[in-house]
Amino acid sequence: MKRPIRLTGHRTSRVAALGLAAACGLFVVPASHAEGTPPASFVRTSAARAASASCQVTLPGGLKATVTPDGARLTDPAAATGQTVLSFRSGGHQYLMPASATARSATKGLAGYDTTALAQRACGTDAFAPPTAQPSSARHGSYTMGRLTAHLIDTDGKPTNGGTLLLVSADRTADTNTFFAAYRGTLKVSVPTGRYEAVYVQDRHVTIAPEVTIGDGTSITLDARTSTHEIKAPSTPRPTTLADSEFALYRGDGTPEGDADSLVLQFLSLGSDPLGVTVNTTAPVRHGRFAAVATADLEGPADAPRPYVYHVADSYDHLPSSYPTTIDPKSLSTVTQTFSAPTGPTGTDLLVQNVTPVWAATAGVRSATGFDYVTPGTTLTDYVSTSAGLDWRTQVQDEQTSLLLTGKDTVPRAGSHTSVTWEADAPRPGVQVDTGSSAVYCGACANADTMVFGIGEDGDSTPGTMGVGLDDSGTITLTRNGTVQATGTGSLFGTAVDVPAGRATYRLRQQTTRVHGDLSPSTDTTWTFTADPGKGRALPSRVPCTGLTGPCAALPLLFASTSTDADLQHRLTTGRHSVALDVTREQYSSSAPVTGATLQVSYDGGTTWQGLHVTGAHGAYRAAYTVPASASGGTVSFKLSAWDGQGNRIDQVLPRAYQVR
Repeated sequence: MKRPIRLTGHRTSRVAALGLAAACGLFVVPASHAEGTPPASFVRTSAARAASASCQVTLPGGLKATVTPDGARLTDPAAATGQTVLSFRSGGHQYLMPASATARSATKGLAGYDTTALAQRACGTDAFAPPTAQPSSARHGSYTMGRLTAHLIDTDGKPTNGGTLLLVSADRTADTNTFFAAYRGTLKVSVPTGRYEAVYVQDRHVTIAPEVTIGDGTSITLDARTSTHEIKAPSTPRPTTLADSEFALYRGDGTPEGDADSLVLQFLSLGSDPLGVTVNTTAPVRHGRFAAVATADLEGPADAPRPYVYHVADSYDHLPSSYPTTIDPKSLSTVTQTFSAPTGPTGTDLLVQNVTPVWAATAGVRSATGFDYVTPGTTLTDYVSTSAGLDWRTQVQDEQTSLLLTGKDTVPRAGSHTSVTWEADAPRPGVQVDTGSSAVYCGACANADTMVFGIGEDGDSTPGTMGVGLDDSGTITLTRNGTVQATGTGSLFGTAVDVPAGRATYRLRQQTTRVHGDLSPSTDTTWTFTADPGKGRALPSRVPCTGLTGPCAALPLLFASTSTDADLQHRLTTGRHSVALDVTREQYSSSAPVTGATLQVSYDGGTTWQGLHVTGAHGAYRAAYTVPASASGGTVSFKLSAWDGQGNRIDQVLPRAYQVR
C-alpha cells in the first residue's frame, strides 16, 4: 500500500475537469409529433456550450488559471507553493490572486486578476459572460443610494496605503457584492442603502464588520490591528504534517438567490506552510446568515503501515477570540476509503474535498477546500471532524480512466465508522441521492412538456455515487408509445427533451462506449416507464429540475447496480462466486416497489448467456455462479432486468465487466 501522493505540477491540470463536470448545461430536443416526421436530434443550447467551455489565462506574476463558467482555479496549484491565494467574486466576476497583491494594487491593478474578464478577452464573451440578472429594483422594489466613507487602518496604525474593501449586502446578497481598492486610508463610495458586511483585506489580515447599516453619509473604520487571531491547524491524535489549509467567509440574506451567491472570499494555501490568515473578533449577526469555515488537511508519515489523513473543518456563526488547538479523538468520524484499480495500480486518483455550510450547500454553493492524490489500489483511513452544520462531499478523478466520481453528501457524526470503495465493480448509470444537506441534480424529472436528466453514465456500486466519463461517447434514444421521439449522441448528464403533455409509455436507451482499459468497454441500458410529465410529488427546492419552470416531478426510472467478490483490479478466480443486484427507484418518484429481477452471466464476451437463480425481494437480490476453468484469461459479463408493480423496468448489459485470472 502506498501513502497519498502530494500535489505535483504535472498532475494538477486535472483539477480543471472538476469544474467542467460540475457545470451542467442543458441539451434541448425540440418536440416532433407529426406523422412521418423524422425524430428530433439532440442539440446543444448556448448554456450547454458554456458548461463545456474552459479557458487558460495568465495572471500578473505568471500564475496560470483555468476558467470555466463555474469559476476559476489555479491550473497548477504547486506553482503557488509558499503563497496564500485569495479568491472572491464581485459583479458576477471571479478574482484569483496572491493575497499579498491586495496590499499593493489599486483598483485598476486588481482588474488584472479578474479571471472572468481575462477569459472573455482570450476565449470569447459568450461562454464566460456572467448571467444576466434583473436589477435589484426590479426584484425588491425601488432603493436609494447612500454615501459611505470607509477609513482603513493598516497593521502599523497608519491610514492604509493598499488593501481591498469588500461590501456584501445582507439584504440583497445576489445583487450587491462589490470591492474597492484603497490608498491613503480613505474610501468614499456610493452604494444602495441597507445592511452590509464590510471586509477589509490587507495581505493575510482580514478585518470584518459583519453587520453595518449604510445610510447617506455613513462613516465606518476598519482597523487591521484588531485582526490578531490566527486560525492554526490543530494538533492531531496521531503524527501528521500539514498538507493544505483554507479559510472562507459566507454571507447570505436568507433567500435562495442570496444564499446561492454567499461565498464572499476564500484563502487557500497548498503545502506545509501555515495559512497565516489573522482575523478579528465579531458578534453574531442579527440579519441573514454568516459563516466562517476553517479547514486543514493533514497527512500521516510516509512510513505509516497504513496511510491515514485528517480532514479537519470548523464552522462559526461569528468570529470568536480563540480557536481549537487540539482534536478530541472522540469527536472524529472514521471513513475507510479504498480506491479500485481497474486498469492496474498505476497513475493517480485525484481527491477533492468540498466542505460547505449546509445552508449554503442546499442553495447550490460548493467550496473546494483541499486536494490529495492517491495511487489506485490504496486503502486510506480518513479521520473527519464533525463540526456542526457542515456538508462534506468528496470527488475522485481517476487519471487512467478519465472518470470523475462525485460521492454522496454527508454531515459526519462523531464516532461513526463508514467504508466506501471508489470505482467498485462495473461502471453503470447512476444518480445523486438527496441527503438533505446539499443541492443535487435531479436524476430524471419533468414538468408538463419537458424531461430533464442528470444521469451519470459511469457510477459505481456505492449508492448515491454519480460518475461521469470525461472521454466517453455514446448514443441516446427516446421513444413515446412506440414512436421515436428523439435521438442523439453524448451523455444523459445535463440533457432535456421536449415531450407532449399527457400520460404515455416511454423507452429511454443509453449506449455508452469507453476508450480506457480492457474491461467494461461499454454499457447498454434501457429504461421503460409510464409517466404523465409534471404530475407527481413536488421536489424539494434543493433538487431542482434544472432549467425548467412550473410544477416538476420525478420520473419513475429504476436504477440497478451489481456487486461481486472481485479484487480491486476487477479480477475473478475460476470457481464459485456470488453476485448482488440492488435496484432503486428515482428518488421522490411515485413508482411502485420493485417486485422482480433476473440475472444472466456470460463467459465469452456476451456471445452466449446463462440464466442464474435469483433470490431476494424488494430490490435486493443475490445469485450464485461458477466461473469455469475454460474461462481463465477471459472475462465475465452480466445481463440484468428488474421491474416494479406498475410495469416500469430497467434492462442492462454489462459486457466484459471482470477479468478471469
